[in-house]
Amino acid sequence: MKHDNQIIRSAKQLTQKECANYADGACVPEDCPCHLINPAYKTIHDGAIDCDWFVQVVLPLQPELLTAYWHEIFREEGQAGTGWKECPRCHKPFVPGSNRQQYCAECARANSKARNRERQCRYRKRQKDGSNVTL
Repeated sequence: MKHDNQIIRSAKQLTQKECANYADGACVPEDCPCHLINPAYKTIHDGAIDCDWFVQVVLPLQPELLTAYWHEIFREEGQAGTGWKECPRCHKPFVPGSNRQQYCAECARANSKARNRERQCRYRKRQKDGSNVTL
């Protein structure tokens, strides 16, 4: 249930920032209050996110949220929260794309840059140390 609340909160924020049909809490084409969240359902698995436009057009703008959404939709009935991992760097839960993925998308990029930076420093140091050899 904890992950559902995070997904719903993120979906609401994404709607307010990116949805072309959202204006001041209302759905413009339907001229009614925004029906992104269906209050009749408590979890994503049951159908809490009810706007097809959001799922098809707006949600793909955040791939990590999209993965988490579909993971919750297609999870088995008795497996609430399984398949989630906690990022060791930022401690946020995320749905891994493979069984080897350790970090969330943002931290993976930052970790990759840091490792590349360290590798380049070691390489340059070896090159510098090796060029000072005199015979």
